[in-house]
Amino acid sequence: MHRVPRRRRHSEAPSLTRRGFIATAAAAGLGLATYSGTHARHEFEITHLTIPIRNLPDSFKGFRIVQMSDIHLDEYTEPSFLERMVAQVNKLDPDLVLITGDFVSRGPGPLSVAWKAAGTGAEILSTLKAPQRFGILGNHDVGVGAEHVIRPLEAHGTPILVDSYTPIERGRDVLWLCGADDAGTRRPDLNYAIPARPHAPVLFMCHEPDYVDRVIHHPRFPLIDLMLSGHTHGGQIRLPYVGPLILPPMGQKYVEGMFHFDHMQMYVNRGIGTVGLPFRLNCPAELTHFTLARA
Repeated sequence: MHRVPRRRRHSEAPSLTRRGFIATAAAAGLGLATYSGTHARHEFEITHLTIPIRNLPDSFKGFRIVQMSDIHLDEYTEPSFLERMVAQVNKLDPDLVLITGDFVSRGPGPLSVAWKAAGTGAEILSTLKAPQRFGILGNHDVGVGAEHVIRPLEAHGTPILVDSYTPIERGRDVLWLCGADDAGTRRPDLNYAIPARPHAPVLFMCHEPDYVDRVIHHPRFPLIDLMLSGHTHGGQIRLPYVGPLILPPMGQKYVEGMFHFDHMQMYVNRGIGTVGLPFRLNCPAELTHFTLARA
């Protein structure tokens, strides 16, 4: 006796299709996460920019600066990746290296991990060959304890500017390099961070770019020629038609690249490391190479 094959009910096909779609989507998501966390997180770009500066002294024409930012050693930046970035900076052979905060990460590990990482990072940064280098604090540095970050850095030749400034000299000519305290966790005082009568160009570092909205209302704003920030990581994960997915407080308005405020220029660097998740997507790490020119 022959049996007639049972006809598949209409409800079964969509069920298989849904399962297949979910499996495919899960596999694609896993592949994308793996790519973002391994390959894409270690991609980087070197951005080359010429910066016009008012009344730039003759001896500073062609002066070259490399900005590094948001290292986040070693959650989740490996020491080997920082060594790779330092090697790239040395190839550029700049006159000055500026590091705009977040040398370490506040979590997910214990504070002891960050304290150890600060020492490791300080040692690696000491291999920079530029004649001078300076840094400022970021919110994570303050979160783990500013003294634990500043002490090893300065012991290895990386001075940290905290609401203070220092001259960069070439013969009789000078630029003023200024650094704010972290604007996300403390209250910078621009009266201390910026000289009252510089009579020379002023370069100003502040970790959080959105702080610029306060800077432009300060009486010493007219003195600043260039502001350098980090903090945002450029969004870290950027999706087509959506844009950046991860933006921190005080880093949601000015996300990456160059902005202009009257005479002052501000550049927001995408940084080297990652936070929250060890992923980057469509948002590679960045070193910025500036060449100064007279405006």
